[in-house]
Amino acid sequence: MMTSKYNKGFSLIELMVAMVLGLMLSAGIFTVFSGNKQSTDLTTTMADMQENARFALNQLSGDIRMAGFQGCNDIGRGGPNILANNAPTNNLTLSATTGSVVNSASSWTPESALGAAVPVQNQNAVGGTHALSLQFGSAATYPLTQHVGNGGVPNRSANIRVDTSDGVSSEPFNMQAGEFAIISNCLGADLIQMTSVSNSGTVADIAHANSGNSSNLLSIDYLNTPSTKFMRFNSNVYYVGTTGVTAADGTQLTGLYKQTLPYTAANPPILMVPGVENMRILFGVRTGANMIRFVTPNGAGIDPENIESVRIGLLMASEEEIAENEDDKTYNLAGQQIVAAGGGGAGADTHPRDNRFRLAFNTTVKIRNRRIE
Repeated sequence: MMTSKYNKGFSLIELMVAMVLGLMLSAGIFTVFSGNKQSTDLTTTMADMQENARFALNQLSGDIRMAGFQGCNDIGRGGPNILANNAPTNNLTLSATTGSVVNSASSWTPESALGAAVPVQNQNAVGGTHALSLQFGSAATYPLTQHVGNGGVPNRSANIRVDTSDGVSSEPFNMQAGEFAIISNCLGADLIQMTSVSNSGTVADIAHANSGNSSNLLSIDYLNTPSTKFMRFNSNVYYVGTTGVTAADGTQLTGLYKQTLPYTAANPPILMVPGVENMRILFGVRTGANMIRFVTPNGAGIDPENIESVRIGLLMASEEEIAENEDDKTYNLAGQQIVAAGGGGAGADTHPRDNRFRLAFNTTVKIRNRRIE
């Protein structure tokens, strides 16, 4: 058998062509993989942003509808008699729905959404955003077990006894001494501070002594009738604040916060939803029988007593820079334009010009407790 004196193989040119083709194929596979990953990241981020925005707007909408609620006594006919010392309002008709423009963390216009100094624990607020304050009696109400009185005889200074049996209200009774509450019927209402609470599991005995109130005398007789209700008083502030967490590029991340009573360092605000970069609001103020004018929280001539609706806009931003192109879009939040930094005229409201992905969400909510007389 004869064999060739030369071993057959690939030439240098053939090897180079094969390597180039292999590199091109690898580059193609990497490009497809990278594109698919970017598309997946974007889809996942968009879904998360939409879910967070829906949750935030649902929570805000529910509380906006309740603004000024005090049982069957409509807020349009007057707010409750304020007996509680240090209550966060002296006129619920005017404070049920208010707001502020956040100039800086410690400077809000009006000074705060409640007309008082900005609480220290809320001073992570982001400048250039809006804050919203809503005050109302809780939807979880409790009926009386007897007239407010002694031995069946009405007595306005007597303890309030309410039914706390399972299923009597939409929430279990968990009120504590020191909290604010409203007792009301269709003729009137009182805002009190509870000075002691004793709950047997079926009946709660609630005192409203002078130690927590300007007087222990309620303004009217409250009888054990279906229209008489007892409820917690809520006073919530919603604002966009920094979270203390930074992204990979060092950007400070923000979110939507909710501050509830009491406004003390021992009760810090709650991060409701991360990723909220901006919040803007407009108040729908009735100016005539068939006329509503939308104004900003610091708008000239705003009349809190005639606010009947709230238009709210949220700008959501991704945590990381995942967009392919720099964001130079203009977003509409509650009828107010937010442009990319460096765009628009002097003093224009802006968002960062970066590669974060952003989505705007808007809704308008009618306040149930402002009825046209």
